[in-house]
Amino acid sequence: MLDKLKEILLQSELQSLFKLRTENDNTMCPNPHVCYRVNSNIYKIRSFELWGNKDNCFFRIYHAKEINEELEKELNGLPETKKSTTVTIDYVSSDYTSLAKRIKNILLDTNIINKCRMSSKYARTSRFEGLELPDIDTSDSNVLGQVYTWRDIISIYEDESSDNKLKEILSKKGIYIQRSRDGKSRYIGSAYGEEGIIGRWMKHLNSNGDAQHLNLFVLENGYNEVVFSVIEFYEADDIIKREKMWKDILGTINYGPYNGVQLNNN
Repeated sequence: MLDKLKEILLQSELQSLFKLRTENDNTMCPNPHVCYRVNSNIYKIRSFELWGNKDNCFFRIYHAKEINEELEKELNGLPETKKSTTVTIDYVSSDYTSLAKRIKNILLDTNIINKCRMSSKYARTSRFEGLELPDIDTSDSNVLGQVYTWRDIISIYEDESSDNKLKEILSKKGIYIQRSRDGKSRYIGSAYGEEGIIGRWMKHLNSNGDAQHLNLFVLENGYNEVVFSVIEFYEADDIIKREKMWKDILGTINYGPYNGVQLNNN
């Protein structure tokens, strides 16, 4: 099923409009389906999916509740539309590649692109008020192995919806890494406060505190060059010792002058 979905997206060139986030094969579940999850985008589309089996399936677009109204109307107006909810549109067709091509054409329409760009999400907190934020699928609890930008973090933190599973998970204690996009410069930290890892990340964005080398890297390169990831969730009292272990493993400590690579100075 996943191969079939990927072939549809490839042959229609629909996948060329998006950057892949993860692929999920759930064909062994009670409700079998496969997902092609995409990174944040102006359309607020979160994944393309096939539900059922190869001989009897339907195509689904999963999107944010805040999808642009005009885009939603156009996608719902396709003759193959079978059902829609506040976050999904389901299609039934004998030729899903042809359907995907028409979906791609809708997304490439200049009017749709402009309207989607105008319906961006903005930060509400005084510190970041007015900052344009990406759409994040906060119902997706898949955290380990994921990379987040500073704008992603603010978007997740400010999302107060009941299905924000992502913030709930990122509020756990644990060890994290901040690194340059190319992976050469790295900083290891631990989070053991009430708001866990995402709370600690927000503190970094507000003030790096005594993280001297990390501060210098951000001043030199800016936070657009920095990405955040969870290394592991860890609840035990010896979390500082665990943090030191990861610093040693990844070689991030530099007790000398700032070198732009090893960003832990203790």
